[in-house]
Amino acid sequence: MRATLWSIAFLTVFAVGSLLTALVRNNPPWGQPPGFGARLLTYLNSHVAETSAASAFPELRPRRYPGLLPDHLFGVVDQAATRLGWEVLERNVQRHTLRAVATTAIMRFQDDVGITVVPTDDQRGAVLFVRAASRMGRGDLGANTRHVLDLYAQLDRVIPPPEGAWRP
Repeated sequence: MRATLWSIAFLTVFAVGSLLTALVRNNPPWGQPPGFGARLLTYLNSHVAETSAASAFPELRPRRYPGLLPDHLFGVVDQAATRLGWEVLERNVQRHTLRAVATTAIMRFQDDVGITVVPTDDQRGAVLFVRAASRMGRGDLGANTRHVLDLYAQLDRVIPPPEGAWRP
């Protein structure tokens, strides 16, 4: 009985420690809207981070690059994915789409990343859409949001972030 309790205690401490380590390592923007509680619930219960104009998470709103044509932005995105060490599975230069696999640092889980660049309504700029999804599990602990943020950081090294874009 005593050995069983010690085993349960050990496994509990190990599980909580692993969970906290992943949340800290992924370093999501805890202090940003919609707040710590909403973010924690999302990271524990969702395995997808996807840009959307209606997102409650500012970092998950599509980035608009006025004056930057889709061909140029897509080329920079393609290079950024490579620099991040993502395995590019498919790239369609004509459609400005890219599919890649990002591997998480801690448990080496593989996450699917899909990127699409579309022209703005006036055809003078480009809009970046990103979707990152874990292949397994119910919650990603912020890993997929981290993939989006890492992509933004790589892009920001090459091209200036668009005005009004979310910044850490």
